[in-house]
Amino acid sequence: MIDALGYTAGLIAMISFLPQVIKTLRIKRAEDLSIHMLLLTLTTNILYVIYGILLKLYPIVIMIGIMSFIVLFQLILTLKYRNT
Repeated sequence: MIDALGYTAGLIAMISFLPQVIKTLRIKRAEDLSIHMLLLTLTTNILYVIYGILLKLYPIVIMIGIMSFIVLFQLILTLKYRNT
């Protein structure tokens, strides 16, 4: 039950970034996105993954790990489509 709560929270956090990724891919613009926010989010996610690994909290490791890739992808899109 507790793991299900962790997976659910991770899934919601992961899904929260998808609309922005989809919009950026669709309009091919990202000048309004904050690179600093994306870098801070990515750093936070990496630290959570390390924390999860150390404490063997696999729902955190899996879900935040996936979210990290989504945030990294958004960061790459933001850099690519910034000022285009």
